[in-house]
Amino acid sequence: MLQLSLIIDGCMNFTHYLQELQNNLTRGSERTHYPALKNLVDSGMLEIITTIEEKGNQAGIPDFTVRKNDNLVGYVEAKKNRGKSR
Repeated sequence: MLQLSLIIDGCMNFTHYLQELQNNLTRGSERTHYPALKNLVDSGMLEIITTIEEKGNQAGIPDFTVRKNDNLVGYVEAKKNRGKSR
Protein backbone atom coordinates (compact mmCIF):
# COMPACT_ATOMS: atom_id res chain seq x y z
CA MET A 1 0.00 0.00 0.00
CA LEU A 2 2.86 2.40 0.72
CA GLN A 3 4.15 2.11 -2.84
CA LEU A 4 0.67 2.87 -4.26
CA SER A 5 0.38 5.84 -1.92
CA LEU A 6 3.73 7.19 -3.15
CA ILE A 7 2.62 6.83 -6.78
CA ILE A 8 -0.68 8.61 -6.11
CA ASP A 9 1.06 11.39 -4.16
CA GLY A 10 3.59 11.80 -6.96
CA CYS A 11 0.86 12.07 -9.59
CA MET A 12 -1.06 14.59 -7.49
CA ASN A 13 2.10 16.66 -6.96
CA PHE A 14 2.84 16.63 -10.69
CA THR A 15 -0.75 17.59 -11.50
CA HIS A 16 -0.50 20.48 -9.05
CA TYR A 17 2.80 21.52 -10.66
CA LEU A 18 1.20 21.56 -14.12
CA GLN A 19 -1.72 23.62 -12.80
CA GLU A 20 0.70 26.16 -11.29
CA LEU A 21 2.56 26.42 -14.61
CA GLN A 22 -0.68 26.91 -16.50
CA ASN A 23 -1.79 29.63 -14.07
CA ASN A 24 1.48 31.52 -14.54
CA LEU A 25 2.06 31.06 -18.27
CA THR A 26 1.22 34.61 -19.23
CA ARG A 27 3.08 36.26 -16.35
CA GLY A 28 6.67 37.15 -15.74
CA SER A 29 9.92 35.46 -16.65
CA GLU A 30 11.26 31.98 -16.04
CA ARG A 31 11.70 32.98 -12.38
CA THR A 32 7.91 33.09 -12.11
CA HIS A 33 7.95 29.29 -12.33
CA TYR A 34 10.71 28.64 -9.77
CA PRO A 35 8.37 28.15 -6.77
CA ALA A 36 6.28 25.57 -8.65
CA LEU A 37 9.35 23.55 -9.65
CA LYS A 38 10.85 23.81 -6.16
CA ASN A 39 7.59 22.55 -4.63
CA LEU A 40 7.47 19.63 -7.07
CA VAL A 41 11.03 18.51 -6.34
CA ASP A 42 10.83 19.08 -2.59
CA SER A 43 7.44 17.37 -2.26
CA GLY A 44 8.79 13.90 -3.06
CA MET A 45 9.64 11.47 -0.30
CA LEU A 46 13.29 11.33 -1.39
CA GLU A 47 14.56 13.81 1.21
CA ILE A 48 15.73 16.07 -1.61
CA ILE A 49 15.92 19.78 -0.90
CA THR A 50 16.33 22.46 -3.56
CA THR A 51 17.64 25.97 -3.06
CA ILE A 52 16.76 28.67 -5.54
CA GLU A 53 19.76 30.63 -6.86
CA GLU A 54 22.15 29.51 -4.14
CA LYS A 55 25.18 31.76 -4.03
CA GLY A 56 28.71 30.77 -3.08
CA ASN A 57 29.04 27.49 -4.94
CA GLN A 58 31.51 26.47 -7.62
CA ALA A 59 28.90 26.44 -10.40
CA GLY A 60 28.24 30.18 -10.41
CA ILE A 61 24.60 30.84 -9.61
CA PRO A 62 22.47 28.00 -11.02
CA ASP A 63 18.69 28.32 -10.88
CA PHE A 64 18.50 25.46 -8.37
CA THR A 65 20.98 23.58 -6.24
CA VAL A 66 19.77 20.08 -5.33
CA ARG A 67 20.92 18.38 -2.13
CA LYS A 68 20.11 15.20 -0.26
CA ASN A 69 21.20 14.91 3.36
CA ASP A 70 23.31 18.07 2.87
CA ASN A 71 25.24 16.36 0.03
CA LEU A 72 25.26 18.01 -3.37
CA VAL A 73 23.26 16.02 -5.93
CA GLY A 74 23.38 18.50 -8.80
CA TYR A 75 22.13 21.70 -10.36
CA VAL A 76 19.04 22.59 -12.38
CA GLU A 77 18.69 25.33 -14.95
CA ALA A 78 15.05 26.11 -15.70
CA LYS A 79 14.10 27.76 -18.98
CA LYS A 80 10.83 29.32 -20.02
CA ASN A 81 9.35 27.70 -23.14
CA ARG A 82 9.68 30.22 -25.92
CA GLY A 83 7.84 28.13 -28.50
CA LYS A 84 4.37 28.73 -29.87
CA SER A 85 1.54 27.52 -27.67
CA ARG A 86 -1.05 25.24 -29.18
